[in-house]
Formats: sequence, C-alpha cells, structure tokens
Amino acid sequence: MQLFLDEPTRSFTMLDEILEPFKPKTPYGRKTIEMLSCVLASEQQFHSHWYRLERVLKQNEEFISSVERILERIPDLSHQIENGFVEISDFAKLKKFVYNFSSLYTLASSVWDLPDVDDIWKVLFHFFGDGEILQLQSEKLLALRKAHLILSDQLKKEFSRLCREINSLIGLRPNNEEFTIQAQIGKKLIDHGLAQLVKDYGERWHLRLIETEKMLQLRQSMKQLEEKMELEAEELLDEVRKQIQAHLDLLKLCEKAVTIVDIDLCRYRMYSRYNCCRPEVGNQIRVINGRFIPVLEYCEAKGYTYYPMNIEVKSGVTVLCGPNMGGKTTALKTVGAFVALFHLGFPIPSEYFSSPVFSNVRFISKGEEIGFSSFAREIRSFIRALQCHGRKLLLFDEFGTSTNPVEGEALTLAIVEHFSDSQDYVLLSTHYPRVVSAAKNVYSCGRIKNLEEEDPHRMLDYSLVPGAKHVEKIALKLAEKLGVPSEIVKKAENYSGG
Repeated sequence: MQLFLDEPTRSFTMLDEILEPFKPKTPYGRKTIEMLSCVLASEQQFHSHWYRLERVLKQNEEFISSVERILERIPDLSHQIENGFVEISDFAKLKKFVYNFSSLYTLASSVWDLPDVDDIWKVLFHFFGDGEILQLQSEKLLALRKAHLILSDQLKKEFSRLCREINSLIGLRPNNEEFTIQAQIGKKLIDHGLAQLVKDYGERWHLRLIETEKMLQLRQSMKQLEEKMELEAEELLDEVRKQIQAHLDLLKLCEKAVTIVDIDLCRYRMYSRYNCCRPEVGNQIRVINGRFIPVLEYCEAKGYTYYPMNIEVKSGVTVLCGPNMGGKTTALKTVGAFVALFHLGFPIPSEYFSSPVFSNVRFISKGEEIGFSSFAREIRSFIRALQCHGRKLLLFDEFGTSTNPVEGEALTLAIVEHFSDSQDYVLLSTHYPRVVSAAKNVYSCGRIKNLEEEDPHRMLDYSLVPGAKHVEKIALKLAEKLGVPSEIVKKAENYSGG
C-alpha cells in the first residue's frame, strides 16, 4: 500500500512535533494520527470535511471541553468487535462505550452526524441495568443472589456465635478465622476442639478456627448457589452475544464517529491556538504569511525575529536559492508540513493557504541505510519517489551535494529539466548556479541585514524574494562567526579570490 507520507518525509516536516500539543483523547484518535489514516484523497472529500469542520470551529470552549471529557471515558472496543465478546470484562467495556457514546450523541449530534445507539442500549439495559456500571441481571439470577445473601448472613451469625463461645472460654474474641495467640491459651482452644495449630512460634501459636458443622453446611450450600449463578450468568451472556452480533455494524459506525470527533477536536485546538486559516483547494501551492510552528517557537524563545513565509509553488519546478543558514530548508519544511496538514484535514497556521490534492508527498532523503553512501541513499530515495503513483509533491534539499560538484550539478540540472513541464510539483533548494539560472520559478532566501551582528541568526533577513537569482556569498563570514579560526578563514578567502 502506497503511503501518503513516508517516515523520512514525516520526520523532515516535523509533523509529529507540530501535532504534539493536540493529542487525541481516545485510542481511536491516537491510532489515526499515528497511522495518518485520515488523509483527504479528493477535492470532494476536502469540501465535505470542511463543511463539517466549520461547524466544529464555531463552537465555544465550554462545549468542546464537555465533549473532550466524554471522549476520555470511551474505551477501545476494536479487539472485541474483531474477536468477539468473551469475558465479562468485554461486556463491561461495551457498556461503558455505549453509555458514553449515548452521552456524546445527546450533547453533540447537532454538530456531528452521529449514529443513534438507542437500540443497542436497550439490550444492554435489559441484561445489565442502567448506568455505566455492569451488573448482570435476571429474575432467576436475582433470586439466586438473594438466597446466597441469606446464607452469607447465617454464616456470619454462626461465626459470631463461635467467637462468643471462645470468648467465654478464654476471655478473648478472635477477629478472623486465623489469629496468633499465647501458646498456653492456644492449647486450651485446641483441647476443646475449637481451633487447630497452623504454626508454632514457641511462646505464641498461629491458629485457625475449626468451623462448626453448621458453618460447613452453609458453605457447601453457598458453593452450590455460586455454581448455579455462574451457569445462569453464562447463559445470559450467550444471549447477549447473540443480540450484540446484530449490532456490530452499528458499533463500527460508532468507532468511526468517535475517531472523527476526536480528531476534529485536535483540529479545533490547533485552529484556536495558532490563529489558523481554512485552506483552499487550488492549482498551486500558495502560502501567505505562513508560520512554521517549530521555528516560530524557537525564535520566540530566543528573542529572534520570525519572518512569515510567502511563496507560490506551481506544477513543475520551484527553486530556492540563498546562502547557508538563509532559511531554504525551513521553507521546504514549511511547505511540506502545510501540505501534509492540508491533506490530514487540519487548519493551516497561515493567513492564507491553498494546495492541489496530492497522492503523496516525498522528501528526498539521504537516509541512514547501512551499506550505502549518502549519495547512494539519496538516489535510492529519489527512485522510490519516482515510483509513487499519482500527483506528487517532491522536496529536494540541496540534492547532489554528496558527490563531486560537477556531476552533482549536472544531475540536479537534469532533474529540473525532467520535471519542468510535469504535473508533479517539485520544490528544490540548491547552491548550484546553473540550476538557479535554468529554473523558471525561483525564490531567494536569506539577504544580509546586518553583517556586524555577532549572532548569525540576526545577520539575515529570512523573507523569500521571488525571481531573485543572485546569491550573496557569506559562507566564510558565517564560518568565522560560528567559530572557525580567523587564519583558516583568511586562507579560504585567498583561495576563493576574496
């Protein structure tokens, strides 16, 4: 099965870090995010999804919190639905699921299209009573329990009578069937046939009371009742299993509904926290004042200026050029993350965002496969991306730099030419001058703002500039500011003609 995102792309776009604050409340939601199984695969799905989600986004905090509290009480029924309801604990989980889903239906059916579970609740109510707690019930079972309770009371009374007899003999009243007492007193109880020795501790003995004939008879009668109750309970559970079988499709619909509600609440939280926009389907990727959250939060923590991203990526190739630390990789991550969020039905942390619907997104990774060079790993990643079916978004980060620069540049030029008229979308960062010159759609990243700043992050303006193909050469200056000895930098300047 072809994945929308593979693991290298998921890692590169920092998707999990972006979604980390918005964890689902149910096992269903957590599994969906883990597997990324909520991908919108068509424009029709996109519009249907947002028709619903816009209702969700209009709800107030009190409503959302109430729904979250219900979701936190909904257990995972997937194993039982798949393998059957076997143990009494399975039915306890079922009742808890349906009870809380019913609460969800009452509260939120005007916002989400939720199935009505009234029919299945009637079955559970009949066999297990009202409320969330499980209590198997029938007239026969009730009569057996009542009889068992009467015998239990009689047993307690007989035990109490035995304790009074012991108290009249030795002046002490045992609290339990087993107890520790002075050996001399213990011998007296044994001699009267009221106790037996369990363990001799020398001056103290550990004894167990000898049950009376009446106590033995009561226990035997209680055991017989317990066997009857167990048999009756199993017959009742068999009947419940038969009736639940007819509602399995409904339970599966409930599971899907829980998943949708759970992930929608994650989307709501993200929308509110980051002041996101509702994305649009378009024929190009367009970002206006986009904010890549991991870098935004890093800048806020360090006191750096954050530069929102503005870019248009059309079918074919868009090239990002600029100096080291100029923001090219962050731009790639931003576009990749936004497209991933778009397909997962999430709002986008941007003033405006549009994208085509893609079959897959791939970052061309150098990977970590043992036995291959970094260049070979990059090529293998590229080949796997080419084999993906449907419209693709491909992200290249300084492709070809792990081999000799002449061939690396030639290969990158060939890729640009190959995809120039493609229906796929390629976003490629590079330092190769001929690649920059050949590309039709180019953005430059990282213009010098203040070269005298000691902190390299404050030296540059990270805004993207469309159509600018000139790359400022500041690598040696950056190297010096990052700690490379000045004598090495000066030698490098001589070699570079500076």
